[in-house]
Amino acid sequence: MASKLLNAITVRDIKPDVVERIHRDGNGLELRVYPSGGKIWQLRYQFGTTRRIMRLGEYPALSLAGARIKADDAHKLFDAGTDPKAYAEEQEQAKIEAERIAKMEQAARKTFADVFMEWHSTKLSQRKDGAEMLRAVGKDVLSVVGQKEMGTVTRADLLACLDAVSARGAPVMANRVLTTLKTFFGWAQLREMVSVDPLAPVKAADVGGKEPGRNRVLSGVEIVDLFRKLPECGLSPMVQTALLISLATGCRIGEIAKAEWAHVSMTKKTWVIPAGNAKNGIEHTITLSPFALGLFTSLQATRESLWVMPSPMKIGSRIAEKGIGAAVYDRQTQGPQRQGRTAATGSLVLEGGHWTPHDLRRSCATGMQKLGVMPAVIDAVLNHKESKGVTQIYQRYDYSTEMADAWAKWGRHLTNLRAQAKGIALVAGD
Repeated sequence: MASKLLNAITVRDIKPDVVERIHRDGNGLELRVYPSGGKIWQLRYQFGTTRRIMRLGEYPALSLAGARIKADDAHKLFDAGTDPKAYAEEQEQAKIEAERIAKMEQAARKTFADVFMEWHSTKLSQRKDGAEMLRAVGKDVLSVVGQKEMGTVTRADLLACLDAVSARGAPVMANRVLTTLKTFFGWAQLREMVSVDPLAPVKAADVGGKEPGRNRVLSGVEIVDLFRKLPECGLSPMVQTALLISLATGCRIGEIAKAEWAHVSMTKKTWVIPAGNAKNGIEHTITLSPFALGLFTSLQATRESLWVMPSPMKIGSRIAEKGIGAAVYDRQTQGPQRQGRTAATGSLVLEGGHWTPHDLRRSCATGMQKLGVMPAVIDAVLNHKESKGVTQIYQRYDYSTEMADAWAKWGRHLTNLRAQAKGIALVAGD
């Protein structure tokens, strides 16, 4: 065996140079010294016709004596016909795989609820519907399988939970819970907390069924009826006004709830919905018709607040749009479900059947269409996203003049319908 050229003191005292230097110990063992001062042990050898360099470790974590032991072990493999570097790489991969499996098994032993709440804290809580979906999953899934180990929750377990939601008459919620769970399992799979997503083959059609698109539009007769019923339905004047602003402008209830007085100009007769408040992230300027301007004027008492519609329950906060939807729903409850409720329950039932605040936006668009407003202008009124491709690039006209005319025409029509509700002769206009 060749004599050794290095000793512990020599290795310790080797200084870096401006370029890398190799210091040989013999029998292929080398110390590579970098200009930065780092020192790496490596073994140089030839396996078959291939010259190879195998990294053994970093000095001083790996001493000279330790490096020589590793080099000797590599030579034993070499003598047995095994490539030491390939063997070491296989061993490292096996170690990584074993650690991965151990980590997955450890995660699988966590309860389903523990892992779900971990996802909630990092991801679900950041979503707009995070609180709602946490309540839904907590009520219908975690209460049933939450304490089971993550790795033992099966597709059958989860489908039983989802079927129960559909069975109580909430197929849309069942589909939303399904989507939330599939997103959760995707996150868990990515982090190797589970090996498979048990819900991967499950579709909405298997749970709540295909959801039909809503097409509810309030007729002129129903809008007249709404004008009559709103003052007697028990909703606060502020909420009544929010519903009418949606009907008059075609905006979303959430956009009204987030409106600030800084966004409204009574002199310019405009209301700007900032990009951050718009569903599609595009700023939208509404030219207020006299009808809509009157609605904002009725809210002038709230001017001392930041919000156009401040919360009556919490100082400094605004009204919650979901509460508006719930209140409207309650006032359309009929039959045995009315027992034990207030006299206002059922007070907003209209001839055409159940309606939601969002249907007022559709009613605005449809009403404008009946009055002869062009579809492109109605799309602009609704602040729909522009089409993609060449159309988006070259067609940049914003229809601001046409939108103002559309809102004015629709506002005059609503003024006529409100007059009918009050038993007043129709006013001149469209």
